[in-house]
Amino acid sequence: MARVLTAIVFLPILFAALWLGAPVWFVGIAAAGILLGLYEYYQLAKQGGLAQGMIAAAAVLAAFYFRRHEWIVAILAALVVVEMLIALFMRAKDDDFSEMLPGVAIRLFGVLYVATLGGYIIAIRVIDSSIPNLAAKLLTLFFIIVFAGDTGAYYTGRTMGRNKLAPKVSPGKTVEGAIGGLAGNVIAALIAHFTFFPELQIVHAVPLALVMGVLGITGDLCESMLKRGAKAKDAGKLIPGHGGLLDRLDSMLFNAPVLYYFYEMFLR
Repeated sequence: MARVLTAIVFLPILFAALWLGAPVWFVGIAAAGILLGLYEYYQLAKQGGLAQGMIAAAAVLAAFYFRRHEWIVAILAALVVVEMLIALFMRAKDDDFSEMLPGVAIRLFGVLYVATLGGYIIAIRVIDSSIPNLAAKLLTLFFIIVFAGDTGAYYTGRTMGRNKLAPKVSPGKTVEGAIGGLAGNVIAALIAHFTFFPELQIVHAVPLALVMGVLGITGDLCESMLKRGAKAKDAGKLIPGHGGLLDRLDSMLFNAPVLYYFYEMFLR
């Protein structure tokens, strides 16, 4: 029930910002969520150096907002240099180098995993197209496919789940739940086509929904793997019924680049 109530409160705010406001309003919400998710990742990793990772992540999100994707490589390169310099001049004085490599790798990976993948959500919102409201349509499609898949998997798994999907990573997930989630993904894409997104052809909508469904499941399992490595049940406690922001972003992060490049190939 907490999951349903959270969705009832959160989704109208999200869609209002997406359809009624200027891009900056939705981008602000998305950026806040992504940065909070990165903060939760760093808390899971139990590593210091949070400031430089958060600054680099904010810069990556700004690059997506201003449609200067070429800046992202420079930002990541700068983060690598800064991390190595901090390790050289601040941490090396303790004569203990054992944590240097994993620490630098963990902080850089956090920016890649959460901010760079999640930043494509912002890239979609600032799309400039001749198709009316294309950015809003794409992101509405994105969220309803992800939420329908999560809901279908959750309730199908609870009522019909028998065969474990990945018991060592996420014991609660079942094959039946995954199939129910994929069905939810496809139904959501078809509803989008027949209601608000006629430009999305069915021949594209169904494969897109299936790809997003599989990547959503994979992203969920990967985040569960990270939590198991950190010996944590949830990434945080911010969202009732879902855990933290990272727990909500897990099935979105792998899918955001997919939807952006789907636009580049089929709707540009």
